[in-house]
Amino acid sequence: MTGRTVLDQLKPKHQVFVAEIGAYEKGKIKQPEPPTPLPAFNDSQVRGHGLKIIGQYDNLYIFCQSSDGLLVIDQHAAHERLLFEKLKKQFLHGTIARQTLLFPETVELSVADLQKVEQYGDEIEKMGFTIREFGGASYVISSIPALGRNMSASELFLDILEQFGASSGSKREGSLLEDVLASMACKAAVKAGDKLPTEEIEALLDNMVKADLFSHCPHGRPVLKNFSANDIKKWFHRS
Repeated sequence: MTGRTVLDQLKPKHQVFVAEIGAYEKGKIKQPEPPTPLPAFNDSQVRGHGLKIIGQYDNLYIFCQSSDGLLVIDQHAAHERLLFEKLKKQFLHGTIARQTLLFPETVELSVADLQKVEQYGDEIEKMGFTIREFGGASYVISSIPALGRNMSASELFLDILEQFGASSGSKREGSLLEDVLASMACKAAVKAGDKLPTEEIEALLDNMVKADLFSHCPHGRPVLKNFSANDIKKWFHRS
């Protein structure tokens, strides 16, 4: 490792997302919570994230050895939070990457969904979708967010419209948009049951360091749990 530890790399940035979202007033996207640092493992054989990977458990949890004990990471929650923060930053700057479909998909919309397209058309476009009317209640989807390239375009689009409906009502615009972006991140993140090769685990840990690690996913579930060496000793009644 270099002289910098993972703790050095994870100093809070205190960045407030106050950029304007289209015509919305500033400050409607919430400030991210303070990051939870990954415990460092000072060993010349480990990578920049400072952890020794033990492996996966049940194709859901990643076990790592740190300098302080045992770190357990929920792979879906961690990846979801990383994607959510990435999407939120991109949305604020109007730069969510999109993937042009080789074969555009046609989708039939309900009356309620047509109203959502009318109401949230600008936001839908900023989220990476390119759609156009195709007569009646039909729309053609020609591009989707790049992170959704392995998903059905029509299913992803309809899910986003459903989120706009489920999250609307009394919610303010910023909170509504966060819910929709969180849903997009959840759909695109690695899933429980996905077997990850070591290279993907390494990349996930590296990205957690680079992006600042957050303690919970957008839906409130913990990303990680750290068990200190003393905690583990107590399990086995060792002093």
